[in-house]
Amino acid sequence: MKDKKEMSDMTESEISYRKFLKNLGVTTHKELENLIKKKIENGELSHESTINITAKIKIDELDFNHSINATLLLPKNND
Repeated sequence: MKDKKEMSDMTESEISYRKFLKNLGVTTHKELENLIKKKIENGELSHESTINITAKIKIDELDFNHSINATLLLPKNND
């Protein structure tokens, strides 16, 4: 099992990375959940189907481009 680094042991830069990534994850999850719910309600998507997703992060100052591809399983009818 990997040791988790305690917040008190992290540098300010590590904390700022984690805060950014947490904010990215939480806000993106909320937006996706709301949009998928609306698209299911209006018939554009169906329960238990899948959608392909590509997430991209770009940081101009670092000339950084990163993409992650995944397939999302949409919620069941009672989720």
